[in-house]
Amino acid sequence: MKQLVQGLALCAGLFLISLASEADEIGELLNSHFQQTQSIHLLGYERIEQANVDEYGAMNYLVMDFDPRIATRAGVQASVHSICSSLLSDMTLIQRLSRAGYDMLSVSFDRKSQYDCL
Repeated sequence: MKQLVQGLALCAGLFLISLASEADEIGELLNSHFQQTQSIHLLGYERIEQANVDEYGAMNYLVMDFDPRIATRAGVQASVHSICSSLLSDMTLIQRLSRAGYDMLSVSFDRKSQYDCL
């Protein structure tokens, strides 16, 4: 019984480590992508799972938080367009995010609103 509990604890620990390494990899990918653009500062990101009522299950959103000063300088629509165009033109990044299970990319400048990259 003790060995079973230890085995389950080890499996759970390895699972958590794999999730953390995936998160670190995504963070590194996003940071390296946006380091190329000095005017766009990624503050962080979050994975949001939204359940769908149809047969497709859930959608996994990658919500990226950016410095709100970007939106005030250039305007929200122009900023979202610039960020989404930058992301969608990087096919390697899109493929890696897709393999990581993300279905949609979203941009946010505050906790109230998010804008989807279509």
